[in-house]
Amino acid sequence: MKKRNFLPFTKLIVLLFAAVLFNSCIKNNNFIKGDAKVRIFQSSSTDTTQNFFINGRPLGSVTTYGTNSSYIVVGGDSTYNFSSRAITEAVDNATLNQQKLLIGKNYSLFLTRKTSTTPPSLVLYEDDVRKSVDSVKLIFIHFGHTLGSSVNISDAGNSFTTFSMVYGNRSTKMLKVNDKTKISFVLSTPTPTNPQPVVKALDATTLTNGFVYTVIIDGSKSGELQNRLVTSN
Repeated sequence: MKKRNFLPFTKLIVLLFAAVLFNSCIKNNNFIKGDAKVRIFQSSSTDTTQNFFINGRPLGSVTTYGTNSSYIVVGGDSTYNFSSRAITEAVDNATLNQQKLLIGKNYSLFLTRKTSTTPPSLVLYEDDVRKSVDSVKLIFIHFGHTLGSSVNISDAGNSFTTFSMVYGNRSTKMLKVNDKTKISFVLSTPTPTNPQPVVKALDATTLTNGFVYTVIIDGSKSGELQNRLVTSN
C-alpha cells in the first residue's frame, strides 16, 4: 500500500491563515489601512499661484487660482501643520496648525480670504464622499469674498427649497437629476459687475446620478459671480 503524504498540522494552519489574509487583501478595494487623503484648492481670486506644505514638506504641486489637486495620500490618525506660500514669496502667507486627519477619511484644504483686505487663510473640511447610485450629492461652499453679497441657490426642478449662502457657508443637498433639474445662482444684492441675475446653471448636462460634487461659489477679482464644479469620484 502506498503511503499518503500529509502536510504537518502546523504547516497546514500557516497555509490556511495565509489564504485568508490574501483574500482579505483582495477585497479591500486597494485601500491601505492607516491612510487618509487630502486635496488642495486655490480658491482666492485675489491671490496668485500657491505652493502648499504639510509639516514643512511640499504637498502636491503648484496650484493656480481656480484649480485643485487630486487626493494625496498621507498617514491617518496623525496631526499635521498646513501652510501655503505664493510662488513669488519665500515665507508662508497662510497657516493652519494641529489638524488631525483620521484613518480612511478624505479632506479638502482651501486657500481663501474673508475679504479683499484681510490676509489669506486656510480652511480644512472633511469630505463626505459617500454616494448613492440613483442620486447626486452636491456640497455647496461659498468662498466668494469679492462678491459683497449672499447668494441665492434654487432648482427649477424643485428638488430643494431655495436657500441663501453667505461667505464661509457650506451646505449639502441630495437630489435625483432629471430633465427638469436646473440649479441657478443669483446674488441677493446685484451689483454693476453682476447685472444678469443668473450665472452658469447646473443641469443634466453637467451632473450625473451616482456622483458626489463640490460646488465652489466664487467671485472674480472684479466681483463677478461664478461657480466651479469639482467631482469627488
